[in-house]
Amino acid sequence: MWNNNPRMIVRYYKNTRGKAVKLAEFYEKHEHHIRKEDIDRNALYICDILRNAGYEAYIVGGAVRDLITGRKPKDFDIVTDAFPRQIKKLFRNARIIGKRFLLVHVLMGGTIYEISTFRAPNTVTGDNNCFGTMKEDVWRRDFSINALYYSPKTEQVIDFVGGFKDLKRRIVRPIIPLNIIFQEDPVRLIRAAKFSVMINGDIPLLLKLFIIFNAYRIVTVSSSRLTEEIFKIMKMDNTTVVFRKMARLNILRYILPGVYEIQKKSLFYETLEKFDQDKREGKLDLSKSSTLLEPLITDYLEAVVFYDDVANQTIGEVMESLKTFLRPIVPPNVALVEAIRNVMSKNGFKLRWRRQQPDKPAQAGEGSEKPKRKRKRRPKKKADAGQPVTPADSQSQD
Repeated sequence: MWNNNPRMIVRYYKNTRGKAVKLAEFYEKHEHHIRKEDIDRNALYICDILRNAGYEAYIVGGAVRDLITGRKPKDFDIVTDAFPRQIKKLFRNARIIGKRFLLVHVLMGGTIYEISTFRAPNTVTGDNNCFGTMKEDVWRRDFSINALYYSPKTEQVIDFVGGFKDLKRRIVRPIIPLNIIFQEDPVRLIRAAKFSVMINGDIPLLLKLFIIFNAYRIVTVSSSRLTEEIFKIMKMDNTTVVFRKMARLNILRYILPGVYEIQKKSLFYETLEKFDQDKREGKLDLSKSSTLLEPLITDYLEAVVFYDDVANQTIGEVMESLKTFLRPIVPPNVALVEAIRNVMSKNGFKLRWRRQQPDKPAQAGEGSEKPKRKRKRRPKKKADAGQPVTPADSQSQD
């Protein structure tokens, strides 16, 4: 896969002192081995539309990383020098989103493609002043392996920060200084652990220490973002490895404290390994949130709820208990109920929606319960065939 002696093209620029400084490294097709056939057709079409309109267009980030390492990307993000309103004019099914930084979502074939404009560093407003060049945009990325740009036109990978070599060495290296990278966005703590597993690599010692001592910052992240990150991890091929790494890096203690405690004294990792095996064999529907929740709650139900006492539990009571266990993530109630039912049914149990009311004791001097009185229905008065019943007729009938 890898060329041990890549002859990449190096571009230079002159700084204010007139000295030649390396700008970026360009890797050709025979060096990065990305095939156009492996790239989503709609993503290529979007890039073509932008280029035909006179703009630059590149596939960026995780898609490029995955293509280089031989993985199938789950989504394709596109970056351009066109402003959001200019992008929106080119695509019928497009809408501008975001507050701090405007993005464009284009809907094609039932899939949403995110298009962003090159961003200048240290900008927080949504006007054109925050936009910049590709050379500036690269410094907004978190890790070097996610800062690679692929040009569908030239089929080159453009690398400003050594991310291509880091992928070759299988190293997760931050671009942003360590003293601020996790302060800006604590979700990067989770991403670092996840990316190291995805590239089958490792995290440098200094970065490991920063992650361990900054893991507490995860508590400031919104529940919705944490839930989204957990669901992404559950869809990965090697979820077990990611959870083990998050436990070692002190991340699991804050992102899923309930799971962190139970994984010490249960068969949690055996459950995850079985889950990973089922995914590899194509037995699971990963589009359902309930499927992703099952391995997280199975051991809790066995260890805490106790199946032998399950007759005294209702779905509502178990669900409230699990919500506390899964905090701070907040899965949908419908998905959680379905996950509970699936886990219980696999173990031969069925939960009720409501607690059964005990029979009322008989009062002194009373015997068995009185049978309920049946309500008598009033017979409907039928008119004689052909003649309506008049008030006089009705009185005579009485």
